[in-house]
Amino acid sequence: MNIDPIEGEFFSTEALGSLSDALIRETIQNSLDAAIPGEKVKLVFTFPSPAQYLPPYRSEPYLRGLRNHLGARGCGLLSRVTMDEPMDFLIIEDFGTRGLEGDIREDEEGEIGGKKNDFFYFWRNIGRALEGTTARGRWGLGKTVFQASSRINSFFGLTIRRQPPAKLLMGQSVLKIHWCDGSKYGPYGYFGLFEGDFALPCEDPKFIETFSNDFCLCRKEEPGLSIVVPFPEKELTPGEVLRAVVNQYFFPILSGDLAVTVVEGNREQELSRLSILRFVENSNLPDRDSIRRRLEFAKWAIELPEESCASLKEPPVDQGPKWDENLFEPEQLTRLRRSLDEGERIALRVPLWVKKEAGELQRSFFKVYLERDHYLEPGEDFFIRDGITITGVSSLRQGGMRVIVTVSDRPLSRLLGDSENPAHTEWQERSPKFRGRYVRGPSCLRFVKNSPKEIVKILSKPAEGRDADLLRELFYLELPRSQAAPGSRMRPTKYTGSDGPEGGVGPQGVSADRFLFLQRTEQGFRLSALPHADILPKEIEVEMAYDVRQGNPFHRYSPLDFELNKPPIKIKGRGVKVSISKPNRLHVVIEERGFQLLVTGFDPNRDLKIRTTTSLDLDGML
Repeated sequence: MNIDPIEGEFFSTEALGSLSDALIRETIQNSLDAAIPGEKVKLVFTFPSPAQYLPPYRSEPYLRGLRNHLGARGCGLLSRVTMDEPMDFLIIEDFGTRGLEGDIREDEEGEIGGKKNDFFYFWRNIGRALEGTTARGRWGLGKTVFQASSRINSFFGLTIRRQPPAKLLMGQSVLKIHWCDGSKYGPYGYFGLFEGDFALPCEDPKFIETFSNDFCLCRKEEPGLSIVVPFPEKELTPGEVLRAVVNQYFFPILSGDLAVTVVEGNREQELSRLSILRFVENSNLPDRDSIRRRLEFAKWAIELPEESCASLKEPPVDQGPKWDENLFEPEQLTRLRRSLDEGERIALRVPLWVKKEAGELQRSFFKVYLERDHYLEPGEDFFIRDGITITGVSSLRQGGMRVIVTVSDRPLSRLLGDSENPAHTEWQERSPKFRGRYVRGPSCLRFVKNSPKEIVKILSKPAEGRDADLLRELFYLELPRSQAAPGSRMRPTKYTGSDGPEGGVGPQGVSADRFLFLQRTEQGFRLSALPHADILPKEIEVEMAYDVRQGNPFHRYSPLDFELNKPPIKIKGRGVKVSISKPNRLHVVIEERGFQLLVTGFDPNRDLKIRTTTSLDLDGML
């Protein structure tokens, strides 16, 4: 049968993301799988300057025997490459990895559970992987992203490993079935030495040294793998690579397990645990502020002690796991609801049972981290399995919430990995590597996928009683222009006194200066910026007082009611500097657009009034 290769389509035309996303996801996943225990994995993506491109006379030794095939009709190339021009290329090198170990002459698949032959599976297999030997890959297709990244569907690989022969150079080109010079050729061609039609890698030290110099490789004697992609696709740029790394591998970078450096000519940018936040702050990435807050939240989750995670109950062993309040202890549920309501971050450890059809029942778990962010519409959730962000999985729709789900425990990680599609972007119940392999496997999969939505639903139980502000965005009164800031909408205050309204708002309304969002909590209030505010004041005054039957509550405030610098009042801020200017007044300096100010400890039996004062001059705006 004539069968053209289609494996590259999993990465070059995938619906979720771009070629840069696919290249980053697969490359880093392969390197993490090959990590030397106890060492940090480092990847270097190098975009040479035009002065480093290979002129035709220097590129000819590497393309000899391939040129005629690239020009053959029906070879499958989307565009013709002019071979008489200098060859541009992309270099991808990993360090802290073992390289492609194994017998270079092996041409048979190893036994299940045996030692994996990296060289054999990298160069001589498509769509096949040795089960049980890798934490992340499943399909044996990840390497095809290298040929999909080349305009001539080709790549070279130089590996250094600890076992002899130590240095090995090989290459591969993947075209469609085609005719060339009167003969018919199959899809896969090799760069190497041949015994009959069996390709072997080049071991000659001088040729390998020349190759390394020609392509400006960083690798000297360190174990690992260096990939050279000749004539890379034009959409692969340093900026796109950096964007993809930040979006897909922020968690292992912040954990200190991974570092990525992107080199462009004489410039380089490292993304490490210490530099990734600084890079985002100084970048022009879309949604830069949202990405920065996401990374700060992930950093908090990574550094959180294990004992600070609230552990839920184990679901029943004899039935599929389901989300309900019975997974929480009553006191635990009350405490978590209060914490979420007051704007605190929450960490949960969720136990789960995993059982293969022919295996033993195993305990496992995953972790869920939640925080409020009023800028998010809708909310965002991230599912991270063994450091890989599964970009196509999402369940959260509630605005103002950010959730990170992490899975690293082996039994559950294996279950989820078996359900992934070749591009590692989705968890699929009907995946052929997953379907029928696990007892109640689909229920476990849904339990993890739905965890952000269901946990937020359980912890966001509506307050009892009547909510007078429920429809505040639909029903409101327009005040005369003389009483309102230009373009703002003011709600009528809930008190009347001899002095009349003074711009106070209810505990869940929008303040009169049109910049700030005020939300009631159980024993106080939370102040943040309106999600769509174009500008923000740099400084605000926040005044508090209990409501009174007659008169102005702020004029009738008494220190006997409360004092902000004394218990039980508690003041927490993020992205702000707060000082107490009067016993019932705060001076707030806003440092970040995503700031939050939480003040609690007020008498829950009394109505609290809040008044904010801001300056409207442009010099005082963010």
